[in-house]
Amino acid sequence: MEIFRKKLTSVDFDRGLELPPRSNLEPLQHVQGTIELPTIVESAAGTRLPDPVTIHCSTIRGSLVFKRGWYDIARNVGLKSGDTVIFYQEVNGGAQFKLKFSLAMEIFTKQLTPIDFGKGLELPQYNSNLKPLQHIQGTIELSTIVESATGTRLPEPVTIHCSTIRGSLVFKTGWFGIARDFALKSGDTVTFYQEVNGGAQFKLKVRNVRSSKEEM
Repeated sequence: MEIFRKKLTSVDFDRGLELPPRSNLEPLQHVQGTIELPTIVESAAGTRLPDPVTIHCSTIRGSLVFKRGWYDIARNVGLKSGDTVIFYQEVNGGAQFKLKFSLAMEIFTKQLTPIDFGKGLELPQYNSNLKPLQHIQGTIELSTIVESATGTRLPEPVTIHCSTIRGSLVFKTGWFGIARDFALKSGDTVTFYQEVNGGAQFKLKVRNVRSSKEEM
């Protein structure tokens, strides 16, 4: 039973991990003050900390927050902003709590321009981490999971063709289909990253300007 999943921000490491409001908090509704949750911690690839970690869950200003224990987990597994955690309860396994984490390696974030829809999405050379793609010679195919900022995911991964053109890396075949399916336009933002603990799979997250304003 999944309780919540959250993409981490710097606030989660400073003030504690605040559980998102759209969580399934039914298993934690009995929390008054602070309770201890013995939790098994493992990566998306199945690597597990040797012993369960006791997370202290408190009610702070009407929200549930993980503090002591959570900081130890973040430090021990090297979590940072952009990584994802999933907290859930295995009701058929003694009702034990589990925290699964996925380390994300952001490759680039780009605000789209008209050129990206005409000639292909050219990867920005500055403020990018192109190390995972440095081996590209000619054209390679990147099987990519595509989802919106709100978590809506295309049913199947998309194969993006990444080519070296005039010294720059460019997304062409596959990218144009993504742009069409999500109705992307100039001003929208895409983030391309690799979850190194999830089978090193590539992911592309899209954020529409219109959707972002509606969320606000």
